[in-house]
Amino acid sequence: MLSLSVMILLNRLWHHVEILWIFIPAIVIFSFGLWDDKHGMEAPVKLVGQLLAITILMFFDVRVKFLESSSFFIQLNGTLAYWADIFITYLWMVGITNAFNMVDSMDGLAIGLCEIISAFFFFLSMVSGQSSLAYFSAIIFGVSLSAAFYNRRPAKMFLGDSGAQGLGFMLAAAAIIYHPKVFSQASSWFSPIMFFSVPIFDTSLVTISRMLRGLPFYKANLDHTYHRLVALGWDQNRAVAIMQIGGIVFGLVSICVIYLPPFTANMIFVIWIIIFVALIYLLERTFTTFNPNQKNS
Repeated sequence: MLSLSVMILLNRLWHHVEILWIFIPAIVIFSFGLWDDKHGMEAPVKLVGQLLAITILMFFDVRVKFLESSSFFIQLNGTLAYWADIFITYLWMVGITNAFNMVDSMDGLAIGLCEIISAFFFFLSMVSGQSSLAYFSAIIFGVSLSAAFYNRRPAKMFLGDSGAQGLGFMLAAAAIIYHPKVFSQASSWFSPIMFFSVPIFDTSLVTISRMLRGLPFYKANLDHTYHRLVALGWDQNRAVAIMQIGGIVFGLVSICVIYLPPFTANMIFVIWIIIFVALIYLLERTFTTFNPNQKNS
């Protein structure tokens, strides 16, 4: 966070209000995470910190607005659409912030995904003409690239809750302020979801798996996607690499779909969901086969 602060100051990005609006609540997330790293913190308290940061973010009018758009294929009345978008904003920001924290299960994994997603946002914001977002994405990419040198296996530096949640929060907020040049929001509303495919998949897998086994989903355990791939006999570096390659592939797909007609784009999103469900089923079934003691842990 210190490196980001210095780069924002040096590049005079405080003149771009959108970036300042993201960075101020990100400091709240980082502060709560830093306290958790040093002293420990109960999950409800961490959630309060996240909700506080998101509320500050929305105070600056950085929030989801696709249900309020006249071009979206679902039309709700004004008040209902407004509150539904508010709810989705909270759900999106809390989900991605924690997803980045949860996917940080092996050296180099989360920071590598951060590099990939920020690189996509840099390229896309250049195309859409959002120069402030392009600068911000480039700074996140550069800081992540530098940190990756020390975070790769065996790591000399760790992200911790403060680093993983802070990066996840800023990237999730960047997805909200990114506005692709497309004819209809009906083709692009799910594009940010696909950018974060790997963290979302890992969090969904872990949450569903732990609920089925009667375990609290927020407690640390060796049941993440990475651990399951290693349990199947994959080399540790290969497991990390395949997850990062998956992030690149799904990111490229998400770029392609925003320029397709709404029906075709949404069908691809449905296929994406089917693939995710199938992979969750396969990995959960294989994991319990290789680790029978995990069934009733």
